[in-house]
Amino acid sequence: MTATATGVARRRRSSDVVAAIAEKDSLPAAVDDSSCSDSTASFTDEKQSLPLMPPAPHHSLSLQSIAQSLLPWLGLSVWPCMLALPIFLNSQKFHYSKTFPRGWWTHRGEHWLDKSLEEGGIWEYGSEVYGTTLRHPLGLSLGISAVAVGHVFLLIYFRLHQQQYLGKTTSIQSRGAVQYVYSDALKNHLSQPGGFLLLGLYLTITWVFDLLPYSYYSFAGGIQYKQVAMCLVCQDFVQFLMHKVEHVAHPKMYRISHKPHHKFTNPKLFDAFDGSVPDTAIMILFPLFVTAHVVRDCNVWTYMAFGSSYANWLTLIHSEVAFPWEGLFRKLGLGTSADHHVHHKFFKYNFGHLFMWFDMLTGTYRSPNSVWGKEFNVGV
Repeated sequence: MTATATGVARRRRSSDVVAAIAEKDSLPAAVDDSSCSDSTASFTDEKQSLPLMPPAPHHSLSLQSIAQSLLPWLGLSVWPCMLALPIFLNSQKFHYSKTFPRGWWTHRGEHWLDKSLEEGGIWEYGSEVYGTTLRHPLGLSLGISAVAVGHVFLLIYFRLHQQQYLGKTTSIQSRGAVQYVYSDALKNHLSQPGGFLLLGLYLTITWVFDLLPYSYYSFAGGIQYKQVAMCLVCQDFVQFLMHKVEHVAHPKMYRISHKPHHKFTNPKLFDAFDGSVPDTAIMILFPLFVTAHVVRDCNVWTYMAFGSSYANWLTLIHSEVAFPWEGLFRKLGLGTSADHHVHHKFFKYNFGHLFMWFDMLTGTYRSPNSVWGKEFNVGV
């Protein structure tokens, strides 16, 4: 009986050992699953707890943010583009002397009337019809073309800027920019009788009938940048004076000349030349003629550069949205769209256009900063 019990006990122990071994053999799969699960969870927790390392795309994101901050400043390229044509025709490859016949551009010299010795830019058509010596229209045509080419660059840039392809824009006035159909506004802008049409007529008469100083007809040399700056300052000073005269001389004069332009209390870019013929004659053409006879040593390329810079800058300051360079311009006393909006909004300040210096000297300057958060948006 004891032996039998002992045998049974041994068989049970053997069975337990076998079961234990079998269980041990089956554990690794279960343990492995559990281990993998735990290790995955542990790895996930560890990954979440560790500080994230900057991934490779982080550098591209950084470059993208830099590019986005610099993108609005591409608009600065519109300024040299205003001078594109005179720069182009003075380049070595496309030099005007290789492009046009010599008789069209030769400077008036001592043999001015002897066409066998020096053509001097005489326009034979005019000589035959009017019985007098007229200037060849090459310089005139190039001058008008220079303004037009610069204006095309301006319009392309403005459209991109206005539609916020170059970054976010801010309207000058807090009531928001005036809404308009772009194509209709552009047609109206280009067809104003007191705008480019009258300017073109003035340029034609003064050029063809030889009413400009001697040097203005010279094609020799390139752009004289010092003289361009002098012309801009002189033009704006005389325009500043005439602008004040229109405002204060007599109510009837103001009503006939400048009041039509002041119907725009929240102007847009295309309102720049929307006024009256008397206004253009008094405030633009007269200063142009005075400037030509004050700064008398310009050549034809300088005259072109001045004309394009002036016309296009005058357009820019009527913009309904701010430009990225305006903060810098204001520190230098250069005219901005916000400065000119002050004039259209309040009438008695900021009579200058390209420069605010004359208003600062006479006490009529008012900074747009003074109406930030009120009539104007902050930061413009």
